[in-house]
Amino acid sequence: MQPLHPEDPEQLGPYRPVARLGAGGMGRVYLATSSAGRTVAVKVIRPEMAEDKNFRIRFRREVAAAAAVGGAYTASVVDAAPDEQTPWLATAYVPGPTVAEAVAAHGPLPVETVLALGAGIAEALIAVHAEGLVHRDLKPSNVLLAADGPRVIDFGIVRARDGYQLTGSGGLLGSLEYVCPEQATGDPVGPEGDVFCLGSVLAFAASGHAPFSGASAAALLYQVVHGSADLTRVPEPLDKIISLCHARDPALRISPDRLSAACAPGGADQVLTEGWLPARVAAVVDERRAAATDLERLARTLTSARPAADAAARASIAPGGHGAGRTPMGPSSRGTDSKAGAADADRILPAGDADNRAAGRAGATGGAPPTADPPERRPPAAAGEPAESAEPATERSAAPAHRRAPERSRIGRRTLLAVTAGAAVVGGTALVVGGRAGRQPARRPGPAPEPTWVYRGGPLLQTPAVFNGGTALLKSRPGNMICLDLRNGSQPEWVYQGISVSPSPVLLANDAAVALGTGATVIGVDLDGGTEKFTLDFGPDCQFDQLLGGYDGYVVSVLGAKLERRSEEQGVATSTSAVFGVDLRARRAVVIPIDPEDVGIPLKPVITSDYFVYADGLRNVTVRSTRDGGGLLWRLPVGYDLRPGLAVLGRTVFAIGSEFIALDLATGKLRWKVKAERGTFATLGAGGNTVYATGTDPYGVHAFNAATGARRWFCETPRLNADHPVAVGARTVHVPAFENRNGFYAIDAASGRLLWNFTDGRETGVNDWQLSCDGAGHLVAQHFDRAYGLPVT
Repeated sequence: MQPLHPEDPEQLGPYRPVARLGAGGMGRVYLATSSAGRTVAVKVIRPEMAEDKNFRIRFRREVAAAAAVGGAYTASVVDAAPDEQTPWLATAYVPGPTVAEAVAAHGPLPVETVLALGAGIAEALIAVHAEGLVHRDLKPSNVLLAADGPRVIDFGIVRARDGYQLTGSGGLLGSLEYVCPEQATGDPVGPEGDVFCLGSVLAFAASGHAPFSGASAAALLYQVVHGSADLTRVPEPLDKIISLCHARDPALRISPDRLSAACAPGGADQVLTEGWLPARVAAVVDERRAAATDLERLARTLTSARPAADAAARASIAPGGHGAGRTPMGPSSRGTDSKAGAADADRILPAGDADNRAAGRAGATGGAPPTADPPERRPPAAAGEPAESAEPATERSAAPAHRRAPERSRIGRRTLLAVTAGAAVVGGTALVVGGRAGRQPARRPGPAPEPTWVYRGGPLLQTPAVFNGGTALLKSRPGNMICLDLRNGSQPEWVYQGISVSPSPVLLANDAAVALGTGATVIGVDLDGGTEKFTLDFGPDCQFDQLLGGYDGYVVSVLGAKLERRSEEQGVATSTSAVFGVDLRARRAVVIPIDPEDVGIPLKPVITSDYFVYADGLRNVTVRSTRDGGGLLWRLPVGYDLRPGLAVLGRTVFAIGSEFIALDLATGKLRWKVKAERGTFATLGAGGNTVYATGTDPYGVHAFNAATGARRWFCETPRLNADHPVAVGARTVHVPAFENRNGFYAIDAASGRLLWNFTDGRETGVNDWQLSCDGAGHLVAQHFDRAYGLPVT
C-alpha cells in the first residue's frame, strides 16, 4: 500500500479512497471505504482510456464478466460504474499479498502450501469456465493469498468462449512469462490455456522463478512454444502436476477438476484452512487484515462525527451566533471553519497520538499533505521545476448512478490522509494505523550533497555510466553516445549519433568507446573527439543485440543470434540465440558454445581476461574459458534461488540467493558461504577487500570480508530496488530505493552508517536510477532524462 497523492480522486461513488494498492496498464487500484465502513478495492480506469468508446464497451464487458463469476476463490464484485466520466469497478478487499509479493519477500512457498494453492486456483477456474469465460492473464500478481485460500483477481483481459475478445485485437495479451503456447502463436485460446498458465504460476510459487525465460521477447516466446519448462528445482509431486498442465496439445492438459483433486484429494476446503500459509506470509495477512479493520473503524468514526460538524457549521451562521451577518463562503467563516476542523480532528484521532493530532490539524487547516517522507528529507524542487501542490484534489460529487452515496462530510479528506500517513509502509506491506508500521532504519539519513552539475537531455538508456579518465560516457535515445566532463557535465563534451539502443553500457576496447550499431555492426568512437574510428560489419548471417563485456583490451562478447537462410531468394532465416566473441583487431566473430537454455535467460556474465562467468539456465554457476573456443571449465549447482547477477573479485567468484557463497574462480571449490537469516540476498557489489549484498528481510545492505566471509556490518534501509547491483565507490556504497521518487541511499563503506538519501522527487515509472562510481570520488546518478554529478568524499 502507498499513501494517496493530492491528485487522487476524493470520492468514487459511495467509496472514499484511503490508500493506493497498485497500478496496471488499465488504471490504478485504491483501497477505499464506504460510509458504513466497508473496505473495498476500487479499480479506476485511466482518463485517456476512458475516452475511447471501444474501450468503454470492453470495460462494460469486463464488469459483466467479473460480476458473473462466483465461487469461493475469486474476489467478488461489489459495485461498478462503467458509464461514469471516470469508470471504476469495486471488488471485495482481500487482505493478503499476491503470490508474486509473497515469493519476492519470503522465497518459494512450501510444497503443502503450493498444493493447496493449486487446488484453490483450479476451483476458481472451474467457476470462470462455468460462465463460458477464459481468464487469459493468470499470473502470480493476479492471485491473492488470503487466510482462507487464494483469490483469483483482475479479469481485465478475460474473453468469452464465443470468440468476442474484450481487449484490443491483433496484439499479444498477458505477461509473456506466463502466457500459454496458443497465445504466443496467436491461435484461439480456450479454457485449456488457463490451465497451462496455472501450471506456470505453481512453478513460480514452488521455485521462485518463472518456468520460461528468455533474453528477449522473441526468445521467451520461442521457449514457451517449443521449449520445456524449467522444473529442475520444483519438488515432487508438484513437478508431475505442473507437467500435466504444460502439455503442448491443449486437449492433453489436465482439467481443472482433476487438477484440484490431484492437489487436494480430500477437497480444496480440507486443505485451505486457517493454517494453510507459512507463518511469515500469514503474519502479513494478519497485518493487512488488522489495517483494514482499523480503516473501517476510522471511516465509521469520521461518518459519526459528521453530524456534530454539521451542527457546528450551522451554529456559526445562525442569527445571533458568532457567524451572524456572514455567508458560509465569506473569508471570516472560512477561518472559523478551519479552526473547527482542527478541533474536530483532535477529537476523532486516536487518543495519545500527538503526532497524528498534529497531522490532523495540518490537514484541517490546509497545510501540506502528508507524504511517505518527512519534510526534512524531501529535497527542494529542481531548478525550473514547479513545487508540489499543497492543495487538495478537486471535489467530485457522487455519480447519479449512486444516489445512495452519503452527503460529503465536512471532516476534510486531509484529516483522513493525515491519520493514515504515518501508517504507510514503503514497499507494499500493510497500511497500518496507530503505529504498527514495519521496521524503519535505525538512523535517519542526513542531507544529501548538492550536485556539482546536472545534465538534462533526451531520455537516457537504462545503463550505468562508464568512466574514462575525467569523463563519463552515457547512452540516450534515439541512439546517442554522450561524453560528459566530470568537473562540469551540464553540457556534453561531444555526442556521437548512430548507435543502437541496446540495454548495455559502452565498452572501452581497442582504444575506443565501443557500442553496437544496427544488424551485426560494432562501432568504435574516438574517446577524445567523438568521431568514428571504425565500424565492423559481420554480415547478414548474424544479429548483435547486446554487449556483455570485454577482455584483453580488444575482444568483446556480444549476445545475439546466428541466422541460417534456406536460400538467397527467399530471404527467410531461422535464428539461434548465441554469444559471440568479437576480436576487434582481427575483425573476426566466433560463436562461444553457450548452451541454449543458458542463452534463454537474462545473461549477466562477468568477463575477465581468462574467464566467462555466469549463472546458467539450470541454476548453476558456470565458468568457461575465454580461450580455446569458450570451453567449459567448471559448473556448480547452486539451487532454484540463484540470482543472475554474479561478482568477481580477484580470484573469487561470488553468487547469492538464500546463501552468499564464495567460490575459487579457477576450480569452483567453495571458499566460504553465509546463509541469510531471513529472506534472501538480492544484488551484489564488490570493491577493495569487501563484498556487498542487498537483503530483503529486513531491507538493507550486508558487508562481508571477501577473503573469509566474516560479517563487517549490516545497514538497514527502507525497501530497495532488487534489480540493480550495489554501486561501490572508494569510501561509500550506493543503492537505489524501491520507488524511483525516493532516489537512492549512500552508506559509509567503513562503518556501515546510513549517510544520506538523494532524490529529485520525480516518479518516472519504469525508468530506474542508474548509479556508477569511480575510484576517484565521483558518482554519476542517472534518472530518466537527467544525470547528476555528485562528489563522494
